[in-house]
Amino acid sequence: GSGTGSFTSNLTGLSPNTTYHVRSYATNSVGTSYGNDVSFSTLSGLASITTSSVTSITATSAVCGGSIADDGGFSIIARGVCWSTSPEPTTNDEHTLDGSGTGSFTSNLTGLSPNTNYHVRSYATNSVGTQYGNQIIFTTRKHY
Repeated sequence: GSGTGSFTSNLTGLSPNTTYHVRSYATNSVGTSYGNDVSFSTLSGLASITTSSVTSITATSAVCGGSIADDGGFSIIARGVCWSTSPEPTTNDEHTLDGSGTGSFTSNLTGLSPNTNYHVRSYATNSVGTQYGNQIIFTTRKHY
């Protein structure tokens, strides 16, 4: 706008997880004057997710899930649970696909081996990337 007094500007099109520097300015017939430099950082844009307890454990299956409290400012396009016999499983390992959006979801883990330790964690993917929940370790039952 123009004139004297306070004003507000909306900054749009910013990238996630980025530090920006801004300063106000005013232009008149003599020239342009700038205000002090202020810095701020945008949030990561990744979802906030926790892994639910593992239940209904059998020799070859289990039930798990997760809860997405915040989408990080970008719509969740995929969510589920990933598992492996190695720590820190990712979506490159075995995983479920349990829809989209925030909130709680349940996953059925199948094709597991009897009497085996598994690492499991939930995941949520938006246009910024994939965020993983806390890892839980469980053991499938012995096959009788």
